[in-house]
Amino acid sequence: MGEEVEQVNSFLSRAAICSKFMAKAVRTDMLTIQASGWNKRKAENLDWTLAKRYIKTVQRIADATKDLQKLTTELSIHEDAVQQWVCDVQQWTTGATVQNDRQKTIEGLYLSIKQRKFQLYRQTVGSKRRHILRKKIAAEKKALDDAIVDYNTVVGDADKLPPPDEFLVEDNFSWPWECHGDMCQKKKVFDKVMLLNRLEEEAVIVVREIKQHWEYMRSMAGTIETLSSQLSEGITGQSSTAALTESGREGLLCVLKQRLCKVQAQQTAARTTYQRILGQHMVSLDESSSGEENLDSSSSTDEEL
Repeated sequence: MGEEVEQVNSFLSRAAICSKFMAKAVRTDMLTIQASGWNKRKAENLDWTLAKRYIKTVQRIADATKDLQKLTTELSIHEDAVQQWVCDVQQWTTGATVQNDRQKTIEGLYLSIKQRKFQLYRQTVGSKRRHILRKKIAAEKKALDDAIVDYNTVVGDADKLPPPDEFLVEDNFSWPWECHGDMCQKKKVFDKVMLLNRLEEEAVIVVREIKQHWEYMRSMAGTIETLSSQLSEGITGQSSTAALTESGREGLLCVLKQRLCKVQAQQTAARTTYQRILGQHMVSLDESSSGEENLDSSSSTDEEL
């Protein structure tokens, strides 16, 4: 996202005070150190970031649920009516998008005919001019009738338009695609329901990201343990370690053990954080699974959240 790029650039700009007097190679090394520090800080604080995001999302879900219940109480509607209103707004929105060109054509012809009728006896003084206006009105009426027939073939019975002669006599005709009356109330309920659905979906996504982070730390710890056991037993077949001396192997083994301690400490801290926010759902993170099977098996737990 753009904001994250700006945050990274602001963090890297701290090195600009001294790096502008450095040589190119040294400046590159300084920026690399800064970028590595940024990545390390994000990796170390990822559990807290996900936990705060989950807590904030849960709080927003509770607030959105209260707002929806308050609105439905004010409008005196039940759950089935809420779902029906949501469907009505979705159909209205889809219809307004698909029929946008037809609606503009009908409204344009309607206004043009009304204006020409107004000019017929008020701004014309000769019969020739009135004859020309009547021909244009007749042509536009025919075009309006064709547009209405085309529009009525793709909409429901409740949204169909009457013949042109019936609504041309009205000064302010109310189009069925305009949002007014009951549709305004339905739109308010629709917005609340959609907000609640988005927040629930975000909570599921956060839980999935938590599981991915947990599985990543477990796989990293397992990889380091495997390499350590191979080095300790002296059965590694990698060319990069085959030429190492005994002291070199011992030094590499110490580095791996040190890295393993750090990963296990991060894993313990992350477990404490996730246990605090997930509670009983933390048990699913400890279940042994691999790859896509883990995500598939955990989808039911995500839906429950």
